[in-house]
Amino acid sequence: MTEGERHAQPTTAPGRVSGVLRSVAGYRLLRQIGEGGMSAVFQSYDVAAGRPVAVKILADHLSGQPEFVGRFYREARLSRVLEHPSIVQGIASGYDPDVSKHYLVLEYIDGPTAHGALARLGRLPVGMVVRIGIDIACALEFLHDRQYVHRDVKPDNILLHPNGIAKLADLGLAKRLNDDSQLTAVHQGVGTTYYMPYEQAVNANLVDGRSDLFALGATLYHLLTGEVPFPGSTHDEVIREKAHDSFRPIRSVNPGVPEELAGIIESMLACDPRARIQRAGRLAEVLIATRLATKLPAFAEGQTHSVACLDPTPEMPTRTDHCPPVEKATNIPPDSPTPTPPKSKSMNWPWIVGTGAVLLALLAGQWVRSRAVPNLPPRATVVQGSLDGLLPSSQQ
Repeated sequence: MTEGERHAQPTTAPGRVSGVLRSVAGYRLLRQIGEGGMSAVFQSYDVAAGRPVAVKILADHLSGQPEFVGRFYREARLSRVLEHPSIVQGIASGYDPDVSKHYLVLEYIDGPTAHGALARLGRLPVGMVVRIGIDIACALEFLHDRQYVHRDVKPDNILLHPNGIAKLADLGLAKRLNDDSQLTAVHQGVGTTYYMPYEQAVNANLVDGRSDLFALGATLYHLLTGEVPFPGSTHDEVIREKAHDSFRPIRSVNPGVPEELAGIIESMLACDPRARIQRAGRLAEVLIATRLATKLPAFAEGQTHSVACLDPTPEMPTRTDHCPPVEKATNIPPDSPTPTPPKSKSMNWPWIVGTGAVLLALLAGQWVRSRAVPNLPPRATVVQGSLDGLLPSSQQ
């Protein structure tokens, strides 16, 4: 290569190809799978460990603002130390000076968000929504026990793992209870309008675990009906509806939702936190007791699997009235023994033929003996004829 050719080569920073970001800190970026106002998420590959990962990169316009950088690294720390089967696990974080990016590496979930599944399927099946509710309630109980509130529970922050578990993602707005630091104070009123409770809209520092339960209730309502419980064209309009507990009953939107489940979710949407279920662990227990949960399907990339009738998990049996198309089982109580299906009529004919043959043989024997012993009374003839062929030969 001549000196002129070397000068003609485009100069790009490590990790970039033709100006496009291709890697961060040794993690190869394959494709963008999500984006928000604060960050973008990429399906990536950990070259050193040889495994798929997700890499979250802080937006450039926030990288110079200490409060947002601090929040980004707080999310990174929490995602690593808060280990739970239903919380997306953090792996690493840092700053790559070669591309000037703050990054967070997370476990890669090869499945859609709950919002993505909703977009594909419309309303989600009852059993699937109850399974999501149980898993996320367990994740919230874990966070609340450690004095954290999530503050942004919504369908976009719930990932559906191929192994049948729903996972809570994005701890970026997570707040430690009684934390009055400046880092928390700058997020007053932060959250997602359609799902946050009234008290969070007024002041994000007023939230506690019951606020997350409201957001989960609004999420489950949306997944079951395809509509948010408090619609509106502006933030203020939505919040006013929440202040008046103004939402359509679930069963008026989707009559297929069992009355028991509808009552649970609607109680979670009360404006007054004291009127809601008070603990996430209790919510999980109540949802389990409905016996409606089914295993989540494994969604293939770009494809929706049929979820009309899913195999139940062993510990969460599916009620037959929520597993179509078994039409005759709709009124069977959950604790009733499984009915034995009737035998096919085609299987009864050998018994009919056999029984007829035995009766004919007995009648024939009776007729022969009545002809051979004419002086026996008819009664004795019948008894003898009915025993011949049935007693052992030594007793005949």
